[in-house]
Amino acid sequence: MPSLYGLALAVAASAGIALLAWRAGSLSRSGGVAAVLVGTLVLSTGPGWGAYLVTWFVVTAALSRLGRARKARHVHGIVAKGGTRDALQVLANGGLFALAALLTWALVGPPLTVVSVAAAASLAAAGADTWATEGGTWASARAWSLRTWRWVPAGTSGAVSAPGTMAMVAGALIWSWAAVLYGVVPVGVWHAVAIGGVAGASADTLLGAVAQQRRRCDHCGTDTEQLQHECGHPTRQIGGASWLDNDLVNLLSTAVGAAVAAVLLR
Repeated sequence: MPSLYGLALAVAASAGIALLAWRAGSLSRSGGVAAVLVGTLVLSTGPGWGAYLVTWFVVTAALSRLGRARKARHVHGIVAKGGTRDALQVLANGGLFALAALLTWALVGPPLTVVSVAAAASLAAAGADTWATEGGTWASARAWSLRTWRWVPAGTSGAVSAPGTMAMVAGALIWSWAAVLYGVVPVGVWHAVAIGGVAGASADTLLGAVAQQRRRCDHCGTDTEQLQHECGHPTRQIGGASWLDNDLVNLLSTAVGAAVAAVLLR
């Protein structure tokens, strides 16, 4: 359990990082508030956990900004949210990691290792999924829909591409090694984090293909995730579960990554 002084430092550091991210356009106002909450819990757990989360966020934000104009040409009108993360996106990607950090305050021995590995895998899954999306979109690669078995525009949920898949695996490996480097998990279990990361990112794609809400703008005929299409007209649901949007898919995928990694330790 961190001291009051430690909590105060964690709040101050989290607020400072969130402010910088907000000014840089990587976080919305609500995203900044959520980032302070997540960051405080994680930074209070230890410097290694904090460094892992901060590194994850900085690298992810940098990838989102890389070739932004080029990627926007391929995903405009399709994705519901851009590179500026709001509160739901922050919690969907880092919420389980923060919750696990909170649990570690009262754990020792093998249970601590299991929770730490699950936590690292949840973030690895979120990172691998982001790398897959950014890599495939930046490469301007056509994606293959796992739902329709047809080629679809880059950035479409539930679709895969060769560059995106390679980026996903690379992301899972790198985030598993980073977890070891920062002392979040022991070196002997890095493979569980990597496999959990790939499993979680793959679950994101499958959920996006078969269950995520799908919408269409009848005015311009575009399939999209947006409730109000960028052409200015409302969209209607054409498939999937009405309650399952991209943020919830992201949260579920991090849970899958965490669960797979935890099972591999047994």
